[in-house]
Amino acid sequence: MNKLDALELSKKLNNMVITSSEFTKAYDGITSCSAQTKAYQKPIGSLLIAEGGLGKMTLSQSILKKNPCYEKQEDGYTKRVVPVFYIQIPSPATVKSVAGMMLKALNDPAPLSGTTAQMTERLCYLLKLCETELILMDEFHHLFDMQKVSRKMNIDVCNWIKTVTDSTNISSCLIGLPEFAPLLQIDSQLARRFPLTFKLSRLNIGSTQSPGTLYGFLSQVEQNIEKRLTLKFLPRLIDPLFVLQIYASTKGYHHYIISLIREAMLFALLADSDVITQQHFSLAWDKGITSYTNMTTQNPFHMDTSKLVQRMKGDH
Repeated sequence: MNKLDALELSKKLNNMVITSSEFTKAYDGITSCSAQTKAYQKPIGSLLIAEGGLGKMTLSQSILKKNPCYEKQEDGYTKRVVPVFYIQIPSPATVKSVAGMMLKALNDPAPLSGTTAQMTERLCYLLKLCETELILMDEFHHLFDMQKVSRKMNIDVCNWIKTVTDSTNISSCLIGLPEFAPLLQIDSQLARRFPLTFKLSRLNIGSTQSPGTLYGFLSQVEQNIEKRLTLKFLPRLIDPLFVLQIYASTKGYHHYIISLIREAMLFALLADSDVITQQHFSLAWDKGITSYTNMTTQNPFHMDTSKLVQRMKGDH
């Protein structure tokens, strides 16, 4: 297979959403907050926290995909409904910059025009007009002024968020890193508006008697690839040694697991093989695709279980 075709096929792995129990719990919880807000006419927000590479963006995209924008007829004219939208809180965060990001997401033709008060009034009007029910706000650590020795909450922006959510009765989800979640407790009123916290963790290998979350994740990946791309793994992707080798390469980070598998798949396709082997994973590892997360300095796909465990303990 030529490289262009191989890249196109391996790219399809990006479109596969592989879930975990935490992913499902977070998805259901965030969307439930939105439904409860609509039913109770009282904003109920949530937090989604995770380290980088653990699926925050994938979860956000899944919610957006399930709730797409659409047009509908109302009182003789066509209007655009935006049930959910996603923004990244800019740095440095100001009321005007955050309001501008939201207005842009709602297709305001001049999102940064007007005073802060005018932008806020326009935003609240558009949120109701577009029937928005959920706002996903990523990079919430930008709500804090980062100093060398302290982290101070941006009171103006946080108060503005409280005002907007209260006046529109819309659920919001703040998305970011775990170390910043406790800082929201500084403002009891803000914390009260985001009572539910959902966390995405690294996948673990568990034990022989009780397989960990990585096993279930890899099982889903294997089933999806075999069904949609008609490729197979040898040995099985859920082979105990294979699971350990992948864990040693990725530390259980979702992003790096998928990157490693995609790179191994590419090597197999370029070799005109419909079977992805440990050798293909070895080549992917040698390329440095998981250099940030490697738990051993030597290629884990060249080791047996006992040697790999020893190397993992010795190198880390």
